Amino acid sequence: MYDSTAILKSNPVTTYDTAGNESITYTDRKVFVQPRSVRRAEFYSAAQTGLHPTISFDLTFRGDYNGERLIEWNGKLYNVIRADWNAQRDGLSLVCEERVNNG
Repeated sequence: MYDSTAILKSNPVTTYDTAGNESITYTDRKVFVQPRSVRRAEFYSAAQTGLHPTISFDLTFRGDYNGERLIEWNGKLYNVIRADWNAQRDGLSLVCEERVNNG
């Protein structure tokens, strides 16, 4: 059941205030997801290449995803490592790693 929502973020725009502080804004789009844990084998396999997957999100159907590289869920930001299409249910899983600086 897809009863959780996440925000896919795209089109980052960087602006600076008068003091030179950087601010990044995104185009946000809310989608329904089912969060899942990352399989142990996938976690260790990815770690060998320097990636650290922490969570996977199943989307209702692949049309919900337009190549975004950033997703927000429960107040945390995640980088999208990989998108896997499931032909049996026309769904998509996004394998993600939590952003270290979360911003």
